[in-house]
Amino acid sequence: MGQIFISYANEDTESARRLAGAFEGLGWTVWWDKQIPPGMDYAQVIEKAVNEASCIVVLWSKHSIDSRWVHTEAAVGADRRIVATVIVDETPGEKVPFEFRRLQAVNLNDWTPGVPHAGFELLANRIRSILNEPQRPVEPVVTGGGMASWKDALTSWGKGSQRGYRIGALVAAMFGFGSCSEAMDMGDSDMLLGSVILLGVAAWLLHMGRKPA
Repeated sequence: MGQIFISYANEDTESARRLAGAFEGLGWTVWWDKQIPPGMDYAQVIEKAVNEASCIVVLWSKHSIDSRWVHTEAAVGADRRIVATVIVDETPGEKVPFEFRRLQAVNLNDWTPGVPHAGFELLANRIRSILNEPQRPVEPVVTGGGMASWKDALTSWGKGSQRGYRIGALVAAMFGFGSCSEAMDMGDSDMLLGSVILLGVAAWLLHMGRKPA
């Protein structure tokens, strides 16, 4: 089983997937319920994974605060003093179940993988302390910095304002490439110029979609 067990509601699968990838990138092994082999008893596999985990990371959200499974897994982690808690949406801290409010939850609602984020670094240090690994200094995140990679902008919708820019870039690129092909077939230089401008707008929108949400 993995060092880290991720507890989450099914609606938060994407958040769990992104965190699992980030943890693995830091050299940790991760277990979450998408790894359950077909035909095996769900409850028994989950119980075994929770009991063998070295650290339990709980993802709180508007969905998981009502999940009996997440409550149970979080309670096991709290009893063993190996739990780290995270808020992955806009749920206020006071909405976290009462028995877990004493555990300081890190807010990762605006976190993007690969982009510096003080909250994620705090979470990583919490996990390091549970695993008895040396902690790392948390670098302050400069406002306006932390651009997402071009790969992230091209392969995901992002969050907040990022999503609007990236959708706009896709629309502009589709029209740009379409009109470019038509202009070349017709030999229309004015239409070709317009398509180049559209592609330039798409590139600019994509760049804007790399900024923090």
